[in-house]
Amino acid sequence: MDFDVKDKLYIITGASSGLGRESVKLLDSMGAKVVAIARSEDKLQNLKNECKNLEYKIFDFKSQDGIKELIDSIVKEYGKVNGMAYFAGVANITPLRSIDIQQTKEVFNINFFSCLEILKCLFDKRKSDNLSAVLIASQSLTRSVSSMSIYDSSKGALNSLAVSLVKDFAKYNFRINSILPAHIETEMTNTASLIRSDTYNNELENTYPLGLGKCKDIAYMCAFLLSPLSSWITGQRISVDGGRGVF
Repeated sequence: MDFDVKDKLYIITGASSGLGRESVKLLDSMGAKVVAIARSEDKLQNLKNECKNLEYKIFDFKSQDGIKELIDSIVKEYGKVNGMAYFAGVANITPLRSIDIQQTKEVFNINFFSCLEILKCLFDKRKSDNLSAVLIASQSLTRSVSSMSIYDSSKGALNSLAVSLVKDFAKYNFRINSILPAHIETEMTNTASLIRSDTYNNELENTYPLGLGKCKDIAYMCAFLLSPLSSWITGQRISVDGGRGVF
């Protein structure tokens, strides 16, 4: 099956590790032109060495300052953007009694507001062509996990965005969807291991009908949603959870 992503231009944020890195490598192997964005130049350079046609930009999404200039520079150098996947994110483990509003704002800056600013910049037919946007939320939105309220709320905001922008995007024949991954071991999710009980670890091993997922499982869904094969899919919140949600 031909995904038809060859020579199309995709922006992947949070590209230097985990789910974003795997998605970059998959799209590159399929012939797409990918601009990877992350904070670490060393990691981005290592990723570029593993790819055939990858370019990268260094950017920290803790602030929205400079995002417009970043997007404009990509369009100027490489042409109109066909898709964007927002993997940039930061975990946060804070009990309710200890929540600090400033810390909460910092999480939302990276996990939500910078994504919103990118979408705002790409919502322009001079910069985008048949744009497909993929937002990475979390399966945890449907399950309560202690001390994860800030992180889960920021991901819930992304989920709402994938619905609320459908009509706006459709004016230009653009699409937007979100992926809700279940538990996958990455550098970021390993942070949450600090609060895992033995009971929870046992649940991880025994409540996924298809077993625990891998980064490539999310990369495949991301590539599908970015590609023309999903041209009639928009506003969807797609769980990729190995069947756990109905187990």
